[in-house]
Amino acid sequence: MTGYRMSDLPAPQERARQIGRSDLEASLRRTMAAGALSHGWIIAGGVGAGKATLAYRIARAVLDPDALRDENSLDSGEDSQTFRLIAQGAHPDLFVAERQWNEKTSKYQSEITVETIRRLTQFMNHTPAFGGARVAIIDTADDLNRNAANALLKVLEEPPADTLLLLLSAAPGRLLATIRSRCRRIDLRAVDRDEIVALLEGEGLATGADAARIGDHADGRPGYALRLAAEGGAAALSLAHAFVKAGRGGGDIGTVASKFSARTSAEEWEFFISAVANALSDAARTAGRGGAVDGPLAGATPPALIDAWERLSALAARGEALNLDRAQIVSAMGHDLKHIIGPA
Repeated sequence: MTGYRMSDLPAPQERARQIGRSDLEASLRRTMAAGALSHGWIIAGGVGAGKATLAYRIARAVLDPDALRDENSLDSGEDSQTFRLIAQGAHPDLFVAERQWNEKTSKYQSEITVETIRRLTQFMNHTPAFGGARVAIIDTADDLNRNAANALLKVLEEPPADTLLLLLSAAPGRLLATIRSRCRRIDLRAVDRDEIVALLEGEGLATGADAARIGDHADGRPGYALRLAAEGGAAALSLAHAFVKAGRGGGDIGTVASKFSARTSAEEWEFFISAVANALSDAARTAGRGGAVDGPLAGATPPALIDAWERLSALAARGEALNLDRAQIVSAMGHDLKHIIGPA
């Protein structure tokens, strides 16, 4: 545990740099220099891939090109007015469409509504406060309800001059085909594991074996790695490894189960379940392709690994839905793992 929470870390609009995107940013700068930046872009990538960080970097570059540090990146001067205003959520020429907070329920709405997109439309038709462009970020387009998506489509069909729409999406294939056809697309590739480890160590979130373990599990997503490091992910990943090892080797699952109690955070539990599921699914894919599975799952057959993945995932979900004691859930998962996979 680092003592950090995700809320303690810089938000995407506050981050001055982004790792693993140098080639992409150089390409975007060439596009900007040629005056060929499309009015609509879909930035696609998994949860924690860095979509929002990139979107805000593009927004800063478009709204204040004079603050850019060089011709091959989107790095802007942190002392610029644009950087400060965007970091504070106060730039008059940037609109961010996202799920709104509901005061009555004390929760965020489950979707982005048409009312939010109507405000976006009005914003796009206003005269820029600083005389340049207007930029809107949809975070995320996956949250748009049907009416909101149709309203956004009208903006994409007839975009006002000097405007830019950046749609973030973890599942771009689910967006309306008409929206996809009117946007260019950026697919965020996995960031090198060593870069993610260096990021965690540089920000003082994890070091040594913990940073390496998180880097291995993050699947090339720096934002997800930061969340893992800030919210007990390293300990949860270590417990997941111990769980699989005990389940396969006939060890004491109770030792792992005893680590979970009512005080266990939702984040740590989520990381633990995700790590166990990923270990089984990754091993199943490797074995299914004829590769050698290393570690405690070595020698397990693909059908057994798939069965274990399905059974344990369902058991965890059912246990949470019934609000069962998490230690009991882990014990039951361990029993099933031993039964399905068998001894090493």
